[in-house]
Amino acid sequence: MHNNKVVFILLDGLQSYYAKEYLGYLEHLCEYKKAAKYEVLGELPSASRPMYETIFTGVPVYEHGITNNGISRLSNQEHIFKLIKKNHKKSLTLAYYWISELYLSAPFNKDRDIYHYDSKSNIDRGLFYFEDTFPDNHLYALSSCFMNNDEYDFVFIHPMNIDDAGHKFGVESKEYGNAVIQNDKLLSTYIPQWINAGYSIIVGADHGMTKDCYHGGNSLEQRQTALYIIDSRVIGGYHSKQLTTLEFAPLLCYLLGIQPTQKMKSLEVEFNHEHKEKL
Repeated sequence: MHNNKVVFILLDGLQSYYAKEYLGYLEHLCEYKKAAKYEVLGELPSASRPMYETIFTGVPVYEHGITNNGISRLSNQEHIFKLIKKNHKKSLTLAYYWISELYLSAPFNKDRDIYHYDSKSNIDRGLFYFEDTFPDNHLYALSSCFMNNDEYDFVFIHPMNIDDAGHKFGVESKEYGNAVIQNDKLLSTYIPQWINAGYSIIVGADHGMTKDCYHGGNSLEQRQTALYIIDSRVIGGYHSKQLTTLEFAPLLCYLLGIQPTQKMKSLEVEFNHEHKEKL
């Protein structure tokens, strides 16, 4: 019996190589088959706002129309937050303000929209930061504070310090590596707590990064990321099949126990035999 509750951590700007090298706790869970790992070839363009919309809708960029980071408008698709609300589930989001602009209101007003609390909206409760330097450890601590004071079916946590270090110093820098290591320490602290609270856990990324401090194009270093899944229905260990960013939305639907939209692709994640039925 599964609680159909999910914590989803999106490590903005995490390149696949650095996931393997520096996410030691998650790699440990995969070695012991307590988590599943897939390599992900991100959709194009490998830019953040287009990928946020693809991740939460399962729809490619040419169709959803968020084609670059400068487009500030609400999503016009059936997205995960809307599906969660339709299924009478409760969500908490702690994320960069572009998520607010996609799924709550646009343009973002920092004097009004940093803190969100409205059970009638797509997201029940949220905290949205607007500086890329907002500390990741504060974000995780805030999520824990919210979760200790209320119950949520879906928790989205979106740290930005890896991406920020990549843009300032590039992927071959000690600053970028240290930002990944910091997140590994935080995940190793909070993931056991989330597991004990009955949550399935997804850790992924929107895009990679180059040594020249940019992303958005078609090279593997910009597109290749990693996906970790902690859920007993999913076969643990390392998987050779490469997924795409389009896989996130149907996977979230499956783990939340809600029906995906017709636009979402079929799941290609490997399930245990007793859980091979798909929504």
